Amino acid sequence: MDRERGRRAARHGPESASSNALPRRAFLKASAAAGGGLLLSYSLPALVWHAGAGSAAASPPAFAPNAFIRIDRNGRVTLVMHKVEMGQGTYTSMSMLLAEELEVDVSQVQLEHAPPDDARYAEPFYGVQETGGSTSVRGNWEPLRRAGATARALLVAAAAATWNVDPSSCRAAKGEVIHTATGRTLGYGALVDTAARLPLPRDIMLKAPKDWKVIGTPAKRLDAPAKVNGTATFGIDAQIPHMKIATLAVCPVFGGKLAAVDDTRAKMIKGVQQVVRLDDAVAVVADHMWAAKQGLAALDIRWDEGPNAKLSTADIVQQLRARTVAMSGWERKCRRSPEPRLRKWPACRGTRSKCTTICWAAASGVGSRWISSSGRCRSGSKSPIR
Repeated sequence: MDRERGRRAARHGPESASSNALPRRAFLKASAAAGGGLLLSYSLPALVWHAGAGSAAASPPAFAPNAFIRIDRNGRVTLVMHKVEMGQGTYTSMSMLLAEELEVDVSQVQLEHAPPDDARYAEPFYGVQETGGSTSVRGNWEPLRRAGATARALLVAAAAATWNVDPSSCRAAKGEVIHTATGRTLGYGALVDTAARLPLPRDIMLKAPKDWKVIGTPAKRLDAPAKVNGTATFGIDAQIPHMKIATLAVCPVFGGKLAAVDDTRAKMIKGVQQVVRLDDAVAVVADHMWAAKQGLAALDIRWDEGPNAKLSTADIVQQLRARTVAMSGWERKCRRSPEPRLRKWPACRGTRSKCTTICWAAASGVGSRWISSSGRCRSGSKSPIR
C-alpha cells in the first residue's frame, strides 16, 4: 500500500489535505504546550475516521489524539507516540518521517514512549498497544508526515505574522523560518507561542518524493549512543520502591513439569526471600538481582520432562514428513506428474525423479538479552505473576 502511494505521488505530485476525506477535527489539533511552546495532537490510523460507502449520515468521532508533537521554546522537537525502540530502528525511522516535513535535522527530534493505555494507543493492526509486525512505518507513513507538514505551516505563518509579510514569501529550513526577500530568520523556538494561537491551515501539501531530503537516505541510529555508553534505560532497569527481583528456571523440555526442588541452600543466601513453585518452572524472589541469581543457581531441581523427554530433531523431521505426505500427497505427485509445470522444476524433472527435502533447525525469535517484566503484586492476590 505504501509503495503504491509513493508511485502515485511520483506520477501526480504531492498529496494535499483536501484530496482525502479525513476531517481535520478528527486528525489534528494545535494548542499551547504546558510551560509554553507548540503542542500538535493528532490521530494515528486506529482513530482516524473513514466514512463507509453509503454512510452519508455518518459523522466523525470526537477528537481523540493518540500521538503528540511538542516543540518547546528552545526549538527542541519531541514526538510522543505508542511505538518502542527494540533495536529495529523504529525511533530513527519515525524521526525521519517527521523531520522530512517539519524541515529539521533528524538529530533535533527525540521520541518519548506514550504511557500504557490500550484505549488510546492501541496499534490499529492488532488492537492492543504494541510494536511489531513491521507496522510502525506502514501505520505512520502519512499521518506523521502530514502532522509535521502542518506544524511547519503553522510556524511559517507565525513568522509571517511577526514580520507582517505574506506567508508565501517565507520558507522553512533547518529549524528556522527564512524571509526570502530580506534574509531575515527566526528559529522555531521563537515562533511556537505565536503558532499555538493560529488556526490550522486548510490545505497541507506533502513533499513530492523528488524533494525528499531525509526519507530514503542513510541515517545514524538515534538510539545507538545511549546503548553504547550505558545510559539507555531498558525494561530490566525499572525501579519501584520496595521492589523485589525474581529469577526463573523453566523446564528445558516443552510439555515437561516441575517434579521436585530442594531449596535448602538457596534460602541460606542473604537477600533471598522466597522460592515459588509453578507447574513447569521455579522462581527465586530476592531483594536484589545478585541474590536472586545466586539463589537460582543454588536450587537442586528435578524435572519431569514428560512425553517429549526423548524426542530428537530426527523424530520431528520424520513426523513433519509423514504429515506432509499424508495431507497433500505431494511426493506421489512429484514422482510421476502429468503436469508440465511440475516437471519443469529441477526436483521433479523426469518421470522417475524424487522430491528434494530441505530441512533447517528451528531458531528462537527471542532477543539475546535478559527478558524481563515488572509487575505490582497486591495483598490477597491468589494468582502469581508469570
